[in-house]
Amino acid sequence: MQLRTMRSVISFIILFSLLSNTVSGRTPRADSLKNILSNHIKEDTAKVNLLNQIAYLTYSSDAENTFKYANEAYELAKELGYSKGLAESLWLQGIFYGQKDPEKALCLFKDALEIALKIDCKQSKGKYTNAIGTVYGAIGCDSVAIVYFNEAINIARESDSPNEAGKYIINLSQAYRRMGKVDQATKGFNEALGILNAAGDKNSVATCYNSLGNIYTTHGNYPLALECFHNALKIREEMQDVSAITKSLVSIGSIYYSQKKYESALEYNLRAAELAEDSNDNHSLAGSLLNIGLIYMQTDDQRALEYFRRALEISENLKIIPLRIAVLLNIGQLYHNQSEYENALENFTEALELSEAVRNLSSISFAKMQIAKLYLIRKEFPKALDYANSSLGIAKNLKLIEVEKDLHKILLEVNAANGNYKNAYYHSILYKQLTDSLFNENNIRQITELEFTYKFEKEKQAIALEQQRKDEVEAAGRKLQRTIIITLSVCFLLVSLLAIYIHRLYSLNKKANRAIRKIEHERNKLLELELERTSQELEENQKSLTASSLKLIQKSERDAETVRKLESVLETTSPEGNKVILGIISNFKRISRSSNWNEFELLFQKVHKSFYDKLNENFPDLTANERKLCAFLKLNMSSKDIANITFQSEEALKKARQRLRQKLGIDRDTNLVVFLQNI
Repeated sequence: MQLRTMRSVISFIILFSLLSNTVSGRTPRADSLKNILSNHIKEDTAKVNLLNQIAYLTYSSDAENTFKYANEAYELAKELGYSKGLAESLWLQGIFYGQKDPEKALCLFKDALEIALKIDCKQSKGKYTNAIGTVYGAIGCDSVAIVYFNEAINIARESDSPNEAGKYIINLSQAYRRMGKVDQATKGFNEALGILNAAGDKNSVATCYNSLGNIYTTHGNYPLALECFHNALKIREEMQDVSAITKSLVSIGSIYYSQKKYESALEYNLRAAELAEDSNDNHSLAGSLLNIGLIYMQTDDQRALEYFRRALEISENLKIIPLRIAVLLNIGQLYHNQSEYENALENFTEALELSEAVRNLSSISFAKMQIAKLYLIRKEFPKALDYANSSLGIAKNLKLIEVEKDLHKILLEVNAANGNYKNAYYHSILYKQLTDSLFNENNIRQITELEFTYKFEKEKQAIALEQQRKDEVEAAGRKLQRTIIITLSVCFLLVSLLAIYIHRLYSLNKKANRAIRKIEHERNKLLELELERTSQELEENQKSLTASSLKLIQKSERDAETVRKLESVLETTSPEGNKVILGIISNFKRISRSSNWNEFELLFQKVHKSFYDKLNENFPDLTANERKLCAFLKLNMSSKDIANITFQSEEALKKARQRLRQKLGIDRDTNLVVFLQNI
């Protein structure tokens, strides 16, 4: 099972929702205001405002001083009876308590709102109402938060503050997303995007793009997600916000990782790690190093352990327990893959102890499952049974279906080894049910991803065709204009020389113009029909190829499973029976390869008409099997799928790819898939 990084729930993150400006540039401004304050002797409302502004600007660098300045402003405003300053100081104190004591923060925000309502300060009313909604959202009361966010949006619109309204719509949309109301969340983020673009608030626009990217990622719409994350990255780079740039790079890398485009995923995570290291952002650096380790582990690169250890060291120094748990689980998985079971057990056990200390149920379940696997390998069946049963109860409650599936397999093998065949049979049924369920779910996810990618490419193609049509019409118009100019020039010369034929030439000229317009009209009509036919044919072929590819992969997986089952019978069959079964397997592979390939090749040649011609022209020494491998790689099929289709081991396939590289004349630094896709 591929290891997924465990992430714990982060609670009470309300700071950036409450503050309306970015962190960058605040410290110099705060220092300037402090100088003004030191020279301001009079105890008046101006001093209250100065104290509140300094408190606001120093939060990101010195939260304790924020409380100090806000509290001083509160005492002075109370003494002066300055309601507006009093409310602002309460709001700032609420920000200070936001992460430490949400209930206290809520009380302070409500007190600030009560004062703002009395003095009818609309801008402050919206800000404090939004702050209350943010706290409710942070403590899990999103239905209440939505009421406050809507009220804040209405106040901002009534006071003609579109920029504030846009920010409050972002908070509202985030609440909808947490509640699973994705359509409302998407609509809200797009609405906020329009408002904030018009207002020129780049920071909030980037936030919208990131939120939309996360939604599209969750639903497998990777092309749109990438577009959103790249838009956010461009804005962050213009703003030179290093921390935000790092997060955008990691988001883009995560998309490529989900698509199994490991080279691109590695490129973006390496950039993120470099930026985080240069800016001393150790938290982001640890996350990037963990992601790089995951990519290297996925591609069997020995550097994975080096990056995991660096991430572990940083997480220990920063005392970030969830990140430390995730790194330990991945190190344990890496050692497990390398059959270093003692090291694997040590890391899984440490991860389990940390998970139990912070009550992270999902990582507790996962760690216990991995420990159960190790005890099963060591044939310590009682311990394996104990850990597996304990993990299974948690996995069922949390609906961790993939973990639950693996646990049933462990329990099946443990019970079978103990001779408890009744329980073994029970777990085998549950294991098969969950396996089939996950298989269907993965197929649906793959189909959805293919559909989104196809639609995205289709839209791009439509835009390109429309632009091409416009260019051709403009070119035809210019050509017609030149023709008319030449014709009129000739007519003028002839009229000058042969006045007697003026009327006749005039008539001929009119006829010529009508004929030209008619021909042009018919040509444009034929061109439009041809474009429509070509587009429709390409669309149908692409659909058929997509369906055929998925069908080929699914069928090859079933065929490979059938062959494995037949091969498993060989151990229990007589030599004569072995010959018969081996013959059946050989014949089955031959028929399967032929039937699987013929339909797929026909559709492949329709979509990629010149691919084989170019291959034969440039690389005439390629064998038939090598040309088939080129076709699979051009469609970016995984090594596992190609191995199933061709009934090759992954090691044999790896050697075949090396031979292909030699015949194609490309070095190790050149991506084989990209090279073939460019042919």
